[in-house]
Amino acid sequence: MVSVSGLGKRFKLYARPADRLLEWASFGAMRRHTEFWALREVSFTVRAGECLGIVGVNGAGKSTLLKILSRALYPTEGSFETRGRLVSLLDLGTGFQPELTGRQNIFESAQLLGFPERYVRERLAAILDFAQLGEFVDQPVRLYSSGMFVRLAFSLFAHLDPDVYIVDEALAVGDVFFQQRCFRHFRALRERGCTILFVSHDMEAVTHLCDRAILLNGGKLTAEGDPVHVVHDYFALKGQAFAAGGAAPVRSVPPTDDRGGLHVPAGVRQRLAQPPPATAHAPAGTRATEIVGFTASGRDDEERWSVDSGGVLRFWYLVHAREACHDLNVGIHFYDRRGILAFGVGTINRGVVLPAMAAGDRVICTLAVRLALQPGQYTLVPQSGGLTGNSPEPGVLHDRLDGLPPIVVTRAGHGPAGFYGLIDLETDIAFARLDD
Repeated sequence: MVSVSGLGKRFKLYARPADRLLEWASFGAMRRHTEFWALREVSFTVRAGECLGIVGVNGAGKSTLLKILSRALYPTEGSFETRGRLVSLLDLGTGFQPELTGRQNIFESAQLLGFPERYVRERLAAILDFAQLGEFVDQPVRLYSSGMFVRLAFSLFAHLDPDVYIVDEALAVGDVFFQQRCFRHFRALRERGCTILFVSHDMEAVTHLCDRAILLNGGKLTAEGDPVHVVHDYFALKGQAFAAGGAAPVRSVPPTDDRGGLHVPAGVRQRLAQPPPATAHAPAGTRATEIVGFTASGRDDEERWSVDSGGVLRFWYLVHAREACHDLNVGIHFYDRRGILAFGVGTINRGVVLPAMAAGDRVICTLAVRLALQPGQYTLVPQSGGLTGNSPEPGVLHDRLDGLPPIVVTRAGHGPAGFYGLIDLETDIAFARLDD
């Protein structure tokens, strides 16, 4: 449905408006501009019914790419092709006239997008029901609150049913209840086979909604594949940018000579001596520290990759420092079969300070996790990093392991399930019987 080949977009930057005039008047003989490539050599395809996430830090070229695909900009080089009817949710409410009512703006905006009046009338009831504007639908939109305005705009775009949707941060509109309805509607669109290009800084939304993702950095495509892995690469890239900028650590880490009091059973030591497959190390990360050994065990210290819901597994790491590291953070993420992050934790989250490491040092660390999860299979991603930076993840990713055996959570006992949903939250129940 969407094919992009060698796409590039160059902008001319002028220090002063007069420089543009001088260059134009000299027919280009006087070069008064510098060139900025917002995109360069970007290639990818999107199949019918697929949802592609597009992530990257600010200025990576995401919006430029979407504007080219929407034909709001022309590329400098390369080519692209989109099939079928395309609708872009780039700037919600663009084209709305403040003096017209919400109902009138629905028809006017749809006409600007090339949809006939009959097409909109067939969907008007669904649009108004989704927007939930009540009597304000027949009031001028200049009287709307910002939340009402974006609800109307999103509701219109969401019910036009094109072949290809291009979405830029549209799910960030409205309150939490409206956002939940937006997610449900997007899932329904995917089930109907709509092709979606989705840009967001909400990494949970990307892993939740998208089949595949790409990472843009400096206008170039630097990663492509499973959304979970691309999101990790995004955080690693973001953390490295903070580190390069000399950002202060998230929290101070006092120096320590503590060797720890961890007892490591002989069987665990033997398993940690077996290095993970070379293919398990993700391409992202600085490799300042590496996870050179990893295993999981039950309460008996034997290797275990399954546990009853609510049971405890212990995850063991052998971390090797290739460079000096004073702020080591060791953590683990668990994802369900849909790629949704069920739980993530690191040593820094629990206030544990690991010892400073010189190049060549090694440390064994263990995380015991009570897996109070719905029965099923969960993939796990162990990782090591540093605390420099202020991204949602550990500031700088050093290393992570992919492709490990899944954790199988089984149902404990018989009778009704102990809870519904993804995780089991601690619950206290009491009652009192009332007489007349």
